[in-house]
Amino acid sequence: MRVSLIGAELEENLGLRYIAAALEQAGHDISIIPFASEHDAGPVVSRVTELRPDIAGLSMVFTGRGREFCRLARALREGGYRGHLIGGGHFASFNCRQLLCDYPEFDSIALGEGEELMCRLAGNLESPENVPGLCYRRPDGSIALNPSTGNPENLDQLPFPKRTVFHSYFDKPIASVLTSRGCWRDCAFCSINAWYQRGGGKRFRVRSVGNVAAELKELYFRHGVRIFNFQDDNFFLPDPDKAAERFTLLRDRLREEGLGRIAIAVKARPDSITRPAIRVLDDLGLFRVFLGVENASENGLRHLNRKSCLAEILQALEILNECDVHIAYNLLLFEPETTLDDIRVNLRFMERHIENPFNFCRAEAYAGTGLETRLVGEGRLLGDYFGFDYRLRDSRSEAFHQIANYAFFDRNFSDYGLHYFNMQVDFYFQLLRRFHPEVLTQSLRGVVRNFIKLTNLDTFECLCRIYDFVALTGAADQLRTRAFAREMRERVDERSRGLLARGERILNWLETAYQRRDEGPFEIPEVPLPEARPPAASPSTPGWPNPIDPLGLTPVPIPYDLFKARLAAERQQHTAQTAGGD
Repeated sequence: MRVSLIGAELEENLGLRYIAAALEQAGHDISIIPFASEHDAGPVVSRVTELRPDIAGLSMVFTGRGREFCRLARALREGGYRGHLIGGGHFASFNCRQLLCDYPEFDSIALGEGEELMCRLAGNLESPENVPGLCYRRPDGSIALNPSTGNPENLDQLPFPKRTVFHSYFDKPIASVLTSRGCWRDCAFCSINAWYQRGGGKRFRVRSVGNVAAELKELYFRHGVRIFNFQDDNFFLPDPDKAAERFTLLRDRLREEGLGRIAIAVKARPDSITRPAIRVLDDLGLFRVFLGVENASENGLRHLNRKSCLAEILQALEILNECDVHIAYNLLLFEPETTLDDIRVNLRFMERHIENPFNFCRAEAYAGTGLETRLVGEGRLLGDYFGFDYRLRDSRSEAFHQIANYAFFDRNFSDYGLHYFNMQVDFYFQLLRRFHPEVLTQSLRGVVRNFIKLTNLDTFECLCRIYDFVALTGAADQLRTRAFAREMRERVDERSRGLLARGERILNWLETAYQRRDEGPFEIPEVPLPEARPPAASPSTPGWPNPIDPLGLTPVPIPYDLFKARLAAERQQHTAQTAGGD
């Protein structure tokens, strides 16, 4: 049977690749079709029309892209596709009945992990009632939901993900790997556990060290992979001693198998970080840790149900900075009960940890989360299942959030945003440090560290200005507040352009250092950093919220498709300006 799996491929989509491997093992013909943005809809429809698969599966993980996938489903039907169309992933699973009611293009929705489910569907396409964990539409139009038999407990029995194309950094291929599924905590803003529970069975499972080592060995020797990005929700175990023991076994096994120098990136909770575990990971090749700081206020940590404290966050940062690795973190600066005191605590945290790249945003009320449940119970949830929204209880904190969200939108959320770029510069530097330390000089290290701090300090300074405005005025004067928001947007965007230009120069230096690695340490050219870029598109770009209301005071967040359209318009404008200058 022919099956096409469709989803984002900005990084390897391990969900689709695991399903593809399982289907191939069962004897089916599989194709993976990238759908990174709505601009890919036409090529996706053409490819599906050409392949004519019996089943087309859409990887609908992210709420922000929910409407895009629904429009793709409609485009597939309009393009003539008549096979079985199934959606899967977090967003689709939690909203299975609504999607089948609102979008007749879908035939079914998968509720949990997809390997066994898709194999069962391929063998029972005419009798979906025999597929556990499937929500589907009966011939009479009614919707049925089959009970699940549970997600697989023995992850070692799954075939390794289907691999096709690898991205590279400094000519070193990178691969994503999962050593576990699920999480052993239950944070209020996260839908991971709720999604695994919908599939049934244990919510946290790990692969054996031998099984993980076998996959890494295959990637290393067959595909030349040297960078391993572990995508586990938390790479660590609940017991710190057992985590260190597991890492030691993995390190020793890889050495026995003959793997040479590698670099690894992991995600971790602060309360997982211990010196013994990090020493082993550093020996293994650790170069990046995405640390789940989330909030520096004890009130915020409690409201988010983090089950951790500030002392653990501070200790984790101290240990990781001692190890000299790339640390990046996100601050959920806003949650429903945030006060100005909580914001001030987080600002102090930024100030005192200015050396590590970070980003900030609001804790979103995704389906299946404790946050959603609480807001529904309090009658505070706004929007619809394509993007729930809410207002902070404290009016001044809500004003702070809306001003900051408007002012920092491109810096925080654009694919080319400064905060992402800040992380990228440090990411590249740390990779060079792992593989080619001989090319790095203290001067090169200095410009990298200075760029990170300059970016963070600028964000900190602008947030402090917003804090003072809200604290002193209360933001009750809407005209004055909107004028201030526009002023801050222009200020942040202008400074972002200058910092981005600086960061691009540093990335070029890092790339040049690698290209000239046979010549010894790289000396930074005695040239001034480039001037700021020409201004980007203004906030009044067509399709963007009305500039008269820059805070976007609407019951739903800014739609993802409008955001992507604006980015595309900016790129086109920049290309046209560049061509005109030539």
